Amino acid sequence: MDARRDEVPYPAHWEADIALRDGSAAHVRPILPRDAAALQDLHRAQSDQSRYFRFFAPMPELSARDLERFTRVDHDARAALVVLQGERIIAVGRYDRVEPGVAEVAFYVADAFHGRGLGSVLLEHLAAAARERGIRTFIAEVLPANHKMISVFADTGFEVRRRFDDGVVLVEFDIDPTERSEAVRVEREHRAEARAMDAMLTPSSVLVVGVSSTRDSPGGRILRALEESGFSGPVHVVTRDAFEVRGHRAFSRISDVPGPVDLAVLAIRPADCLDAVAACADIGVRSLMVPSEGFAESGEEGARLQRELVARARLHGMRLLGPASLGFLRTGDDAINVSLAPRLPRAGSTALAGQSNALAAMVLAQADDRGIGIAEFVGSGHRADVSVNDCLQRWAEDESVRCVGLALESMGNPRKFMRIARRVARTRPVVVLRPPGLAPTVPPGHDVRATVLPRRALDQVLDAAGVIRTRSVDHLVDVVEMIDREGVPAGTRVGLIANSAALGASLRGAAEDFGLEIAAENLSMPLTDDRRMLVRALTRMAAPGGVDVVVVGLIDSLTTDLEALAVELAAVARGSDVRLALCVVTDSRRYDALRRTIREDRTLPPVHPTPALAVRAVAGSLAHLGRAIDEGEPCDREGIDRDGAAALVEDALGGGPTADLDAEQCAQLLACYGLDLLDSRIVADADEAVAAANELGFPVALKSTDPVLAHRADLGGVRLDIADAPQLRAAFAAMRAELSYSDAPLLVQPMAAPGVPVVLRSVEDPSLGPVVSFSLAGDVADLLGDVAYGVPPFTEAGAARLVSRPVTAARLQGGDGVPAADLAALREIVVRVGLMAENLPEIASLELHPVIVGTRGAGIVGARIRLARAPNRVDGARRTLPGGALPRTPEPDRGRRSRAGGHRDGRGRMGR
Repeated sequence: MDARRDEVPYPAHWEADIALRDGSAAHVRPILPRDAAALQDLHRAQSDQSRYFRFFAPMPELSARDLERFTRVDHDARAALVVLQGERIIAVGRYDRVEPGVAEVAFYVADAFHGRGLGSVLLEHLAAAARERGIRTFIAEVLPANHKMISVFADTGFEVRRRFDDGVVLVEFDIDPTERSEAVRVEREHRAEARAMDAMLTPSSVLVVGVSSTRDSPGGRILRALEESGFSGPVHVVTRDAFEVRGHRAFSRISDVPGPVDLAVLAIRPADCLDAVAACADIGVRSLMVPSEGFAESGEEGARLQRELVARARLHGMRLLGPASLGFLRTGDDAINVSLAPRLPRAGSTALAGQSNALAAMVLAQADDRGIGIAEFVGSGHRADVSVNDCLQRWAEDESVRCVGLALESMGNPRKFMRIARRVARTRPVVVLRPPGLAPTVPPGHDVRATVLPRRALDQVLDAAGVIRTRSVDHLVDVVEMIDREGVPAGTRVGLIANSAALGASLRGAAEDFGLEIAAENLSMPLTDDRRMLVRALTRMAAPGGVDVVVVGLIDSLTTDLEALAVELAAVARGSDVRLALCVVTDSRRYDALRRTIREDRTLPPVHPTPALAVRAVAGSLAHLGRAIDEGEPCDREGIDRDGAAALVEDALGGGPTADLDAEQCAQLLACYGLDLLDSRIVADADEAVAAANELGFPVALKSTDPVLAHRADLGGVRLDIADAPQLRAAFAAMRAELSYSDAPLLVQPMAAPGVPVVLRSVEDPSLGPVVSFSLAGDVADLLGDVAYGVPPFTEAGAARLVSRPVTAARLQGGDGVPAADLAALREIVVRVGLMAENLPEIASLELHPVIVGTRGAGIVGARIRLARAPNRVDGARRTLPGGALPRTPEPDRGRRSRAGGHRDGRGRMGR
């Protein structure tokens, strides 16, 4: 056995917070010897049937020997995970290796927690841990009457094989993720997170802690907003300032409040919030909202308090909104306002979410000012627990939500956001604000992994998710208002009308800038106060089959009744089933009066003061069309040697944290994924160069292996089309003389077929996970940043989009007598590189430079691969709650790897 793995340290990265099926939270961690008493408590509290299902015999208590065996594991051949709420173990799952690559698995779930999905989530976490230890198959023995446990296995999405033998059901399945198991995991995650949001945003009772006698205290403002929203459920108040607050009995301590309570608002100092969590748990609080600031944005101590706050909340099964949250509100029949917003906005069908107080408040205020109909609003604050992803999970199921607007300053799990946003965007527009800036920034208080990629990479990821990107609060609200008032146009044909040639030219220029399809225009109408001319022009343009949306530009004669004109134009548009946007150039007094009229009348179209703003809003509403098309399932390929690739990576890393693969190793790893690297030989002198060329076949290329020079013919690092031995000797001598400052060896390689040189790269980003980029080779693409980015695994359409996105990719299309490159061969390489990057998180960076795309086929000429120990991806194959989780074991017991191999439990089998 490998000596470096004789002792396996406590696997802290197996710890995680999880969401249960009912929306509550729990904590998973590896078992420790000190868990013996809690494990015994779990066992004693079980029913006779549960104990019999687990141990195939009546066992009122676990013996000391059993407890020793169950709690002392090596985290390798024998591993176990416990699920905690508070200090109580509510479930335990374990595996025991029985032969190489195979382990027996067992679960034991507290009777009171049956039906909450603990078996399935434990199985995901155990499978992820087992795969780390080289286990690929789970087996189990289950009593035929244990239908619940049989269902856990049957519903996993794995290919489960069952047979009946000697009175028990023998279950066996491979634990590598499959397309179906991933779909099952994602759907269960969706249901659990949607229910958690349902429980938080639809409380039947609310507790406000920290209501001060100060009129403008956060607690007092939230209490007042709650009352004025018409919330009819019980409202409890905790304060030390009075015995009664606004007609509510006041309690001096949380423990005095009669429970249970659905939602507690902790408007108190950060340090006091920690103690309040346990007190809330004692009275049965399900969810927490913290408007208080002074957490992670205030420095390291605040960050520690924030992490501890989330950890304590989840340990007690509670979810947390905040800290520094503006709160949430909902309009409609069951309206509620648990926020710092002064009033409820107009009821409607748009859902909004923001993060920081400032940005969330700006979005909500502007939406209210425009009269946008809001269904729900959530301000996630530092998004330490509940995030925009959770909001999307809820709104994905809400058919009353027709449009979603999001103000994002950070994303803790961009890959998950992409999955959920794509799902939501299939049925309704998702409009996203990404504040401007050259590089991604993380606001104070947001505990997220930093990205190493440029901002445009994340922007392209958002585009791939089917969302509509905006760059300012005004831009976001303009697009949301257009969709909220007018809906999404039926098509992309745009009509332009203006009563001034100059204004018409501005409208047309803006439409061209935004790439709109101008189907009709009337841009030189006379400036007049006769409303009928504009109404007739719109009537003619909106005839059936002509346009889908019209922008009407009007220079105000200062005698026109603007409000009456807006009403008449809106009536024509509705009757013709076209969408309408107005641009009115007038003085501020008349414009504000028109805006007030439009705000109060939901039948009127949005109005803007400039052509660019009006066209921008229309372009945003059109952007949804075609964005949310289901591209199909991610590609897979037959014949990929995943196990061979994983073994090669492990061997290359050895005991070290990183490794750079040599040319032979690169070729072997690429070959595992069906990618052929052009053969090459590293040579020390001219004689070796000639021998290599004779072996490979002339003509050849001679290249420096220096990373800076390897692709730079202009710097003397590359000599091409060397036809024979004398030319090769001369080229070798010349390069050695010219590159005397570099001691990198030279390389001989056969000439690739002619074609267009391109570059494919992959990087394992701490935030986004694997990201593949594509560009044409050369300085122009690098200097201009003409690079396309995509997140694997790719669909066929996704691979095609990636290779067509750079502006310079037009060169691949051919034209002017030049034949087109073989794009199908290029897309095939993209798909396989994506699969490699997705399957092997140890690939820190990969570069295929160049890939020569010919008219028939594409050849990989050069490759560089750097490995690093696999990171814990934010969107892995197990369900976890993001951020905030603290290890519950600061000084864990150490496990020692069993030299005798796996231990098979002779009595215990399977329970639920």
